[in-house]
Amino acid sequence: MNADVLVVGGGPAGSATALLLARAGVAVTVVERARFPRRKVCGEYLNAGALDALERLGALDAVRALGAPLRGVRLVPPGAPPVTLAFDRPALACAREALDAALLDAAVAAGAQVEHARVDDVLLDGERCAGVRVRTDDGALVERRARFVVGADGAGSVVARKLGLAQVARRRARYAVGGHYAGFGALDAHIEMYVGGGAYFALNPLDTERTNVMVVVPRDRLARWSADVDAGVGGAAAELGRGVRSFDGATRLGPRVSVGPLAHDVRRVVAPGALLVGDAAGFLDPFTGQGIFLALTGAEHAADAILAALREPAREAMALDAYARWRAGDVAWRRRLCAVVTLLVDVPPLARRAAARLGRFPDAGAALLDALAGAVPPQRAFRPAVLGSLLA
Repeated sequence: MNADVLVVGGGPAGSATALLLARAGVAVTVVERARFPRRKVCGEYLNAGALDALERLGALDAVRALGAPLRGVRLVPPGAPPVTLAFDRPALACAREALDAALLDAAVAAGAQVEHARVDDVLLDGERCAGVRVRTDDGALVERRARFVVGADGAGSVVARKLGLAQVARRRARYAVGGHYAGFGALDAHIEMYVGGGAYFALNPLDTERTNVMVVVPRDRLARWSADVDAGVGGAAAELGRGVRSFDGATRLGPRVSVGPLAHDVRRVVAPGALLVGDAAGFLDPFTGQGIFLALTGAEHAADAILAALREPAREAMALDAYARWRAGDVAWRRRLCAVVTLLVDVPPLARRAAARLGRFPDAGAALLDALAGAVPPQRAFRPAVLGSLLA
């Protein structure tokens, strides 16, 4: 089974890339080890930029039918009053098992093929990636060749590692523990974030019954919970919730989920015959909710680069370099934005000042949300009118 393009990973980044390529007439195969619908509870917030991307993909109506609207976010930083930021543009909560299946179905409807297999290695012709070696469901080890390989296999990407593109993450490793719960109510269609000490307790209402609940802590703190993870998670949630929220009265729906480390860095996002997209191309702190947006917009840029290279093979290097430059520039600004937001909510003196200033200058909060949501370039959040309003 050979193809023009092999996409490793059928999550939002991989499925969106495959969908766009298949619509353009490219023979594309998605290699995915899981069978959908699969349970995955990270990335269940779709900001305005993600919805715009879904509309461009022609998938917004299908996803909107599976999700629930969100009205805003409530931040509860340490030593500061809660801050409620309303969304000026539509946003959705959507279970990943529904979102991922909808996007993969759309890719298949456009003509993409799906193979259920685990990628063990990449194939090289000299220095060029020429395909992947997969282990099929029956245990056979087979080669799949293609003109291009897209690594959309998430943080810890096999494609990135095997091509020598991955590097040790420089950021402090954090882990998320939680799942879907009943008993929190609809939360008035607001995401709630309780922050402090490099950790946070996040609640994202999926509907009137289910809530995506995650406690995110540094690795050393998670290690101390080894004897009783549920007790550790509950204690951290109660501490961060400051008497407002905890797991008291809540019931977990399905198994507990652990995700981490929430860090993945790469030296480059392209190599001859290959490129990385989504979390495989570098992981942003999930606190700011940009993951699905970046996965979908990255897929658009990746598909454009591959189509340009397929049309004019002699200009492949230029096409892939254009993708790499876009990704590097966009992610650099988004990392800075993550760092600023983290400081504003996690450092008590800054949190108190920012909370007070947001009450006086709501336009600054709206500008920050627009940058995080992809409605405007992330650089806009660094204008003096925005940061000055929050910190002056």
